[in-house]
Amino acid sequence: MSSCFTKTYASFVLTDSSLTLDKILTHLQQVIQSEVHNDGFDADKAYAPFAIAFDYDDAINPLLEDNFQLADYCKLTIESDSLFLEGNWVENTDDHLSRWVAWVLFREFGVGDVLSFSTETDWEDGSSSGCFYEVHRDGTVNERVVYSEVEQVC
Repeated sequence: MSSCFTKTYASFVLTDSSLTLDKILTHLQQVIQSEVHNDGFDADKAYAPFAIAFDYDDAINPLLEDNFQLADYCKLTIESDSLFLEGNWVENTDDHLSRWVAWVLFREFGVGDVLSFSTETDWEDGSSSGCFYEVHRDGTVNERVVYSEVEQVC
């Protein structure tokens, strides 16, 4: 099995330029409690349209661990009036958690109708690929995959 590492990037303009990371993280914690830790939450109904962009089950599994720390998966920063998310490199799997976090924060605090984010995958053979997603509030998802050529060393 070949090895790869994947990382997610997202950014969006905030609806309120006075938002702080504390307020954003508090909201994320509330969503985790109301969705992830709530047996009555219908994840299929809420997230099925977004299956191309992220797998809800793979996204929430780390959130169920007792020692979950968001910093182990992604970093959030606010610059000017925008929120930036940068995922940590994940080995041999897609970074569904960071994608889900980006969506949850965008749907509450993002300007516009479309969240754009990307993933980067570096493969063991030196090649890389990238996926670009446009996730619309109405559930529509557009995906584009780009592959790089492996550079030959002379």
